[in-house]
Amino acid sequence: MKKTEIYAHRGFSKIAPENTMAAFQEAIRAGADGIELDVHLARDGEIVVIHDETIDRTTDGTGWIKDLTLEEICRHSAGSWFAPHFVQERVPTLAEVLELLESTSLWLNIELKNNIIRYPGLEEKVLKEVDRFGFQKRVVLSSFNHFSLHHLHSLRPHFPLGVLYECNLIDPWDYAIQLGASSIHPFFPTLDEEIVRRSHEAGIAIRPFTVDDPFYQKILFEWGIDALITNDPSAAQGVREQIQSALREK
Repeated sequence: MKKTEIYAHRGFSKIAPENTMAAFQEAIRAGADGIELDVHLARDGEIVVIHDETIDRTTDGTGWIKDLTLEEICRHSAGSWFAPHFVQERVPTLAEVLELLESTSLWLNIELKNNIIRYPGLEEKVLKEVDRFGFQKRVVLSSFNHFSLHHLHSLRPHFPLGVLYECNLIDPWDYAIQLGASSIHPFFPTLDEEIVRRSHEAGIAIRPFTVDDPFYQKILFEWGIDALITNDPSAAQGVREQIQSALREK
């Protein structure tokens, strides 16, 4: 059985506020193989790491990211909603996260959150930051906006792209190839063993989200997916080790 990598979803978001430097630092400490995060464009063109289109849910402020500058966004705590001792956390920039990961060997899955708001130029800006920090060989760009993936492919024909989807796609490996993507990032209940096998036969990697239940983790590990995206990378490592130990004892 191949070793499936474990990506920390929005960082180690079970124990720290999602998409904050604290969550990313905890993921590093936990020994995650990679980190998944989300990016939007602030009004002044800065790439900010946050999941929603507004700052309402994960900060103590309100407003649409597209209407706020980085300085305005950073006035607000991005951690107090999670626990009082995270009050100093702020919404980070993509550059700050890349700088944090620069000295590690972790992979980075950058999700472009441009399915609701298109953010003109987001693709170009993300590629520029990836180039600036030399992350070309350990990054994958994903999106639910498949027009955005098509645009990325036109900019960089061989850049690693991941097709995010929640529905049951027919032959998703073929769809990925048509888009110029090298991986699929499906909602995990849409997967079955045949999709995993046929995707791999077509040269398409599989990184399902967001898998926290050990029952499903075990199945996906046994199917040989390429990476598992989870809120709790430590627990997932425990499940992976149990499977590997059982195989070694056979």
